Amino acid sequence: MTSRAERPTAVPPEPPLLHADDALFVRAPEAMIYRRLTHIAMWPTWWSGCAVEPLAAPAPGGERWAVSLRCGWARQLRLALRPHSFRHDLGMVLELRGDLVGRSEFWLEPTHGGTVVHQLLVATTPLRRPLRVLEDHRRAVRRGLWGLKDVLQLEARASVGLAP
Repeated sequence: MTSRAERPTAVPPEPPLLHADDALFVRAPEAMIYRRLTHIAMWPTWWSGCAVEPLAAPAPGGERWAVSLRCGWARQLRLALRPHSFRHDLGMVLELRGDLVGRSEFWLEPTHGGTVVHQLLVATTPLRRPLRVLEDHRRAVRRGLWGLKDVLQLEARASVGLAP
């Protein structure tokens, strides 16, 4: 019989690394999309199921946001975002904490009279059922991208004098 000190200890498994790459074509210039994406306080105006509140910034000049994304019946993803690495009219990176821990990036690709909006995610989650969390995140992001597309395509048409 082995003593307690000799028994092998179970090492908890590393949480799986979650990856997502969602993209959507928006018939609007990248500068118009960039202004909307980088104005995080206004996300709820076009992102259904998104709630945003400012958090105390860790350093002068930095910004942090508490974001809640509705994912389904009584399911929310709660995140603390810190935007950084702004690339004028090309995108930004978001540091994620909370239900997802890692990074997300919005990347804008001008093409064919519009812009492809890419959303990249590389993160882990402390929550159980990581694949469900990934699915919930992707569903919420797609809802946001479709809301952005609807608002901006109407705005782009109106800006050149076309009826919506």
